[in-house]
Amino acid sequence: MNIRTRFALITSTIVLAIAVAVGLGAYGIASTQLHDQIDKSLQSRAVRLAELLDAPSFRPGEMFGREVRDEILGTELDAITQIDIPGTGPVGRRGNPIIPSTQADVELATAGIGFRYSSLTANSVNYRILTIATPDGTLVRVGKDTAIVDKSLGAMRTWFPVLALLSAFIAAVIGWLFASRVSRPIETLANTADSIARTQDLDRHIEVSGKDEVAKLATSFNTMLEALRGSLTRQRQLVQDASHELRTPLTSLRANTELLERATLSEADKASILSDMRAEVDELSALSAELSALATDQRSTEELSTTDLAEIAEDIATRASRRTTSVVTVHTTNDTVVSARPQQLERAISNMVDNAVKFSDANSDIEIHVGARRIEVRDHGPGISDADKAHVFDRFYRAASTRSMPGSGLGLAIVAQFAHDHGATVYVLDNPGGGAIVGLQFP
Repeated sequence: MNIRTRFALITSTIVLAIAVAVGLGAYGIASTQLHDQIDKSLQSRAVRLAELLDAPSFRPGEMFGREVRDEILGTELDAITQIDIPGTGPVGRRGNPIIPSTQADVELATAGIGFRYSSLTANSVNYRILTIATPDGTLVRVGKDTAIVDKSLGAMRTWFPVLALLSAFIAAVIGWLFASRVSRPIETLANTADSIARTQDLDRHIEVSGKDEVAKLATSFNTMLEALRGSLTRQRQLVQDASHELRTPLTSLRANTELLERATLSEADKASILSDMRAEVDELSALSAELSALATDQRSTEELSTTDLAEIAEDIATRASRRTTSVVTVHTTNDTVVSARPQQLERAISNMVDNAVKFSDANSDIEIHVGARRIEVRDHGPGISDADKAHVFDRFYRAASTRSMPGSGLGLAIVAQFAHDHGATVYVLDNPGGGAIVGLQFP
C-alpha cells in the first residue's frame, strides 16, 4: 500500500469517526430537546386544567364549567384534551380519539395525586400522553401528536449517515490529493536514487521548492550527491596520482631486474643493484601505507575522544629521537586538550615531525610547540619557498629541490586530511631562526 492510499484511508477514517461521534451527539441532544418541549407543553396545559377543576367557580353540573369547556374546545388539532371524572365517562373534544384508561391510570385516580407519561397510537398517529390525578380522583389527560418530532428524528437518522459517509469520501479524496503532492518529491528522490544505483551517475540534481520538511530532505539529498561526487573525484584523482607515483619505483625495479640478468655483472654491482631494489621496495611499502591511510575514512573506524596534545607530542618526540640524530624537544603551554581521533592524530603529528627531520641537518634541533589548542613543528632546515607553501599539503607534491630525496609526497597530505576531518586548520610559516613551521590549529 503506497503512502497516498494509506494517507487517504487514515484521513477518511478519522473524519468518519468524528462525523459519527458528532452525529450521534447531535441526534441525542435534538431528541432530548424535542421531547422536552413536548413534555413542557403537556405539563403547562395539564396544570392549567387541574387548576380550573380545583377552582371554587368550578361546577360539575354545568359540564365542567365554561372555562373548562373553553380549554377543551381550544385544544390544537394535533393535541388531545380529555377529563375523566369518577362516575362519568371521559369528556373531550368531539372527533378526538379517546384515551383509554389502564390499570396504572386507575391506581393514579385512586391515589388522588401524581402523574404519568404514556404513549398512544390512534388512527396511525402517535401521541405523547400526560395524565395528572386531582385529589377528588379526576384524571386530567392531555396528549400531543409526535409526528413532527418523529419526522425530524427520522430525517436525522437518514441524513446523518449519508453526510458522514460523504464527509469521509471527501476527506479521502482531499487526503489522497494532499498525499500525492507531498509524496511527489519523495518519489522523485526514490527514482533518482534508483537511477544512480543503476547508472552510477552522480551528476544529478533535484530541484527544490518551498521550505518544508520534504524540501529539506531534497536539499540534504543534493548535499549528499555533492559530497559523493567530491569523494568520487578525490578517489579517481588518488588512483591516478598513485598510478603515476608507483610507475617510477616499478620501472626502476624492472630495470634493476633486467640488469641482474646480465652475466657480466660483478659482485659489487649486484650488491649495489640489490641495495637499490631494497630501497625501492621500502619506498613502495611506505607509499602503500600512506595510500591506505588516505583511502581509509577514519571517521567511521575511530571515535572522537578527549586527547591531550602534550602527551602525544612527548611520545612522538621520544620515538623520533631514538631513530635519528636530531634532538626533538617539546615546549608546552596551556590549553592542550582537544577532541580528536587519537590514532589519526598521532599519525598526523608523526608525519609533521618526520617531514621536519627529513629536511633538516642530521644534528639540527626539531621543536614541537603545544598550546592554545595548537601544535607546531619547527625545524632549522632550508625552509619552504613561498611558491611551494601553497602546495605542500597537496597529494604527491614535492618541491623541485627535494624530488631527488626519498618520500612519496603524501606525509603532509595526510596531515591536511586529518585537519579536514576535525574542522582544524593547517598552515606553513617561515621559522624566524631559519627553516619552516608546520602547524595544526584546532577549532
